[in-house]
Amino acid sequence: MSDPSGCLVDHLDWLPVAGPDGPREVPLRETLLEAHTFTGLVPDMPTMLPVLLRQILVPVVLDALGGVDAEAWARLMDTGAFTTEQRETINRYLDERVDRFNVLDATAPFGQAPGLAHPGGKVHPVTVLMPHVATGNNTPLWDARLVSDPVPLSVGAATRWMLHAQCWDTAAIKTAAVGDPQVKAGKTTGNRTGPLGRLGVVTLLGRTLFDTIVLNLPQGGRTAGDRPQWDRPPVDQTWSTRTPTGPLDLFTWQGRRIRLVPEPSSTVGPTQVRWVVLSAGDRIDGPQPEDPHTCWTIKKDKTKGSVRYPRRHLPGLTGWQGLDSLLTIDRDTAGYETSGLLMQAASATLADDLASDYPLRAATCGMVYGTQDAIVSDVLSDEVPLPVGALRSDLAVRGSVILVCEQAQALARAVDHLAANLLRAVGGEPPARGKGQQPGTKLLHTLDALVRRFLTGCQGNPSDDRLDQAHTAFETLAERAARSAADELLHRLPGTAFTGRTVTKKDRGKPITTTYRQASAERFFNAAVRKTLTHLYPQTPPPEENAA
Repeated sequence: MSDPSGCLVDHLDWLPVAGPDGPREVPLRETLLEAHTFTGLVPDMPTMLPVLLRQILVPVVLDALGGVDAEAWARLMDTGAFTTEQRETINRYLDERVDRFNVLDATAPFGQAPGLAHPGGKVHPVTVLMPHVATGNNTPLWDARLVSDPVPLSVGAATRWMLHAQCWDTAAIKTAAVGDPQVKAGKTTGNRTGPLGRLGVVTLLGRTLFDTIVLNLPQGGRTAGDRPQWDRPPVDQTWSTRTPTGPLDLFTWQGRRIRLVPEPSSTVGPTQVRWVVLSAGDRIDGPQPEDPHTCWTIKKDKTKGSVRYPRRHLPGLTGWQGLDSLLTIDRDTAGYETSGLLMQAASATLADDLASDYPLRAATCGMVYGTQDAIVSDVLSDEVPLPVGALRSDLAVRGSVILVCEQAQALARAVDHLAANLLRAVGGEPPARGKGQQPGTKLLHTLDALVRRFLTGCQGNPSDDRLDQAHTAFETLAERAARSAADELLHRLPGTAFTGRTVTKKDRGKPITTTYRQASAERFFNAAVRKTLTHLYPQTPPPEENAA
């Protein structure tokens, strides 16, 4: 018999939301039906946001409503909440499957493999599901707790981290499960990262949690056989390599076999989880399937034609530094393409189903793995305002938004080149690109607030005159910041930089002499600034010669 305390639908407060009374955790049914009253999710870490949307909220709505086309999507965004009929449909859907949404059920626990066990009864600490917590050999000697005494998690928190592992787990060798026919020497090798580990994830955020759910609903008809994991038979210790049948299967992909080991609290209180069993799970066959939560790089191949690869986020870059790929709707004009969800938003904007002044935001996140993808080296995340008008090629705001982002990066490069030339002028050599602290990186940190302010202002769908005024104001402040960064470099120079240094190098056997001095470095910097800031310094074309 199922333990009602593990019911994710009504009994267990486990989904973190932000409401009028502040952040709190609520059951699944309340999260969906009252989504219009919540401003959004409050995840444990940025990578948890797409997990909760893909693994539970979006599939329930998509499966319950029977798929969503462009017209139905527009109606949902227009009403801003589920209609009475839709609420009844979702209620009926959850009531029919309430037993499959019980994380403590003995025969079919939610998202788990019942009876999963390691040889000898081995279990892992629950922190193995949490990429930010050191476990195993990575645990420092001075850690407050031993591996044999992990911090207990509530059932709700353990469920969230279980779903997180299904999406982001590392590709390390896994301890074999008892009864797995594909075991080799007690281990399972060849594991891949979770499905999201290979993507640069882009999640759309709206005014409310309801809008966020709708913005992340993939449009289109239902594929035959496409079902979420709770509508399939419970998994066991065996796994296979196959292709997802559709978005519901992809979103709820069981990339790992997991079983939570609940135990009563040491005092009178709720059940806790300190141990888990984790082993290999299903693997996606072939190339990366179509995923609406990532942008794509398009490369030409002589035999295959155009080949699409998911774009990964790069460490050290903000979300707006890749804004051009987020706004690329026409794949024929660039070597990349925006996500499927942003394509939907762009189509809705053209059809006036999404207002040009809608406060759309894009949350980007990703993981950087190391040592054969067996460890997590870094977690990347950002959230940027995304002007809806920039998704339309016929509006001036699109060009201004892309230009502002390019100008900020160009000014940073100009400061880096200035620093390199000044260093050469005093007899040094600049560090290799990507090595050490670059002064342009510090400037980008200053310009970051200006770029985000400009993007937020463009969400109001400004007129062309207001847009030009805002762009000019940005360039004024950006130039001030760039020249301040340059002055900081110039004030530290010794007197030898004035006379400079002459360097002779051979190019194809011919000697080439170059003189580096402070004056030429400043001249090149000023020219780069004037070339970049086109509103402050309009580029005048050369005068035409009079015809004889």
